[in-house]
Amino acid sequence: MTQTPMNRLGKIMAGCALGLALSATAFAADKTADAPAAARVALAPSSRAMIPETADISDRTGIAATVNDDAITYSDIRNRLDLYLAGNPQKPPPEVRHKLEMQVLDKLIDEKLQMQEAKKQGITVTDDDVKDGFNQIAKQNNMSVEEFRHKLDVTGVKMSTLTDQIRAEMAWTQVVRRKLRPDVNVSESEIDTALVQITRAKGSTEYLAADIFLPVPGPEMETSVRHDADDLIESIKHGGNFAAAARKFSKAPGATAGGDMGWVREGTVDPKLAAALKTMHPGEISEPIRTDKGFEILFLRDVHEPGAATSAAGAAPPAPAPATPQAAASAPSKPETIVHLKQITIPIDASDPAPVVAAKMNRATTLKGEISSCDQMDKKSKDFVSPGTTDMGSGPVSSLPEPVRRAIENLPVGTLSGPVRGDNGVAVLMVCERHEIPGREEPAAAPAPAPAPVPKAAVASAGGNEDGARDQIANQIGMKRLDQMQEHYLRDLRATAFIDKRI
Repeated sequence: MTQTPMNRLGKIMAGCALGLALSATAFAADKTADAPAAARVALAPSSRAMIPETADISDRTGIAATVNDDAITYSDIRNRLDLYLAGNPQKPPPEVRHKLEMQVLDKLIDEKLQMQEAKKQGITVTDDDVKDGFNQIAKQNNMSVEEFRHKLDVTGVKMSTLTDQIRAEMAWTQVVRRKLRPDVNVSESEIDTALVQITRAKGSTEYLAADIFLPVPGPEMETSVRHDADDLIESIKHGGNFAAAARKFSKAPGATAGGDMGWVREGTVDPKLAAALKTMHPGEISEPIRTDKGFEILFLRDVHEPGAATSAAGAAPPAPAPATPQAAASAPSKPETIVHLKQITIPIDASDPAPVVAAKMNRATTLKGEISSCDQMDKKSKDFVSPGTTDMGSGPVSSLPEPVRRAIENLPVGTLSGPVRGDNGVAVLMVCERHEIPGREEPAAAPAPAPAPVPKAAVASAGGNEDGARDQIANQIGMKRLDQMQEHYLRDLRATAFIDKRI
């Protein structure tokens, strides 16, 4: 039975529980693959001018800010920052710490607004809900609840600091589910358009990128915004964190995810951005790129060329000479490799700060030492409750999405892959079975088969179910739309609130 858009979107918020791996931040080394230097913050000149260079709140007491009728104390800021920095081997220098304190304050202000809105909507998060969330975090950190509590104690992190964050994120998730989710609709034509783009882009160069977008409201702001973009680039090149800068300054839809664009291909992004990506090397930051609405700054993480080797074991063999029509008429196709995959996903929330993202990536990496068979994979999967943790079924390697194919192409059966970063989290995969099927001979005169309504890669990722593939695409479109809507919603709450910062 063909599903309607509303049928498809029924799953969008079904698994939208709190990304409860967030507290792993307190115990992980602060290193990320998506930024030149983790746990450092890039601050635009216009914002830097507002912050005293010698400001120090380490000994200050009292109220640091009020949000409508709620207060945020200096102690609240210090406690939350201690949570974020608990895994760092060294203390940040004073100027960096102050910038982090300002980011923490902004995060706490948002949480106050979210809790106030939840209360207005009659939403409550019980102590049992928070306890369940805490227990889930402990499991995802491979600790018992008692061990996790002890770890918090020895690092000096107050229990209430963590539980307050859990409560706020759970409350906001319910607000989004109740207020915004019903307004998210994805039409069949939008899904068709996305499928056409996937088909056209197949075989083209892929770029793993992030962006910062600075809008230009009018011609009179052109020079000022360009100057801000130049200074932002300069600060990132001198040790700033691109993801943190994106969260703070970018106005792009993916800003709350650190500017993450995922894997993109030419034809799926603005032609000016595609042209810039072609000239960049992994690890490089672009100069400001003027688009129709403002300036874009790109950060290129990785590149994958079609047909490039995906293993360090050796380069890909040279491509064979093109076959003649006569040879093509009788030559059998290469054997097709079929794999049975299982996957564990750790969600990455759009509001997670860079140390949290680093902690989740680190947790995904440590799973490799804990899982060495498909049976262990099944058992460990029970600790990771998210829509992306699943048995993916069987399908051909050639039709998997590029990042997944590269991760498992040469992976031995029963061996866990390294982390694979996606739009909504980080995943690890395991090949539980691999076999080959012979190719088929195709007569030269046979007419070309009709195009498949859904690309093979999309079908394979949905366990071979074509309608399931359309569900996945609808879910991706819907989640991006929902992210934009909740960011606008929170922005409106900020605009109408009385916020008095005293720091």
